[in-house]
Amino acid sequence: MPKKKAAGATSQASQVLTRLQSNMKKLQRDAEHLLGRTRKQATQLISRDQKRALDRLITQAQRLRVDLEKRAQRASKEVESRAEQFFSTLEREAAKRLGPLLRRLDVPSRQELNSLSRRIGQLERRVTSKGPAPADEASRAAGEHSGPLAAE
Repeated sequence: MPKKKAAGATSQASQVLTRLQSNMKKLQRDAEHLLGRTRKQATQLISRDQKRALDRLITQAQRLRVDLEKRAQRASKEVESRAEQFFSTLEREAAKRLGPLLRRLDVPSRQELNSLSRRIGQLERRVTSKGPAPADEASRAAGEHSGPLAAE
């Protein structure tokens, strides 16, 4: 059961990260659009020296954008890593706290059920490899020679 919760929480974390990425992309598009408009208007108003200064500013803004993208990627990876650590810790704590309760309730563990299942399988293979038991042969023989009831 903890794995289902962990999978659900992981999907929630991935949904959050997906929304964060889409918001960052939208913000980037909006900033680029605004930057383009500003540049067009500014170039109409300023001289050649001022245009060079503006180009330097634009270059710095582009570097800043790349830096922000890298930071956002690092942050999203860190958030995802922390979420995974949190859920694994949560699973361990739940198992640690629920184990004694289940033992007191005398509920078999998955490991115990698997072990019993293996043993039953081994016993079934032993029985089938030895052939039918002598009592089974005697009952079949009696059934074959029982007269008119056997024909029905």
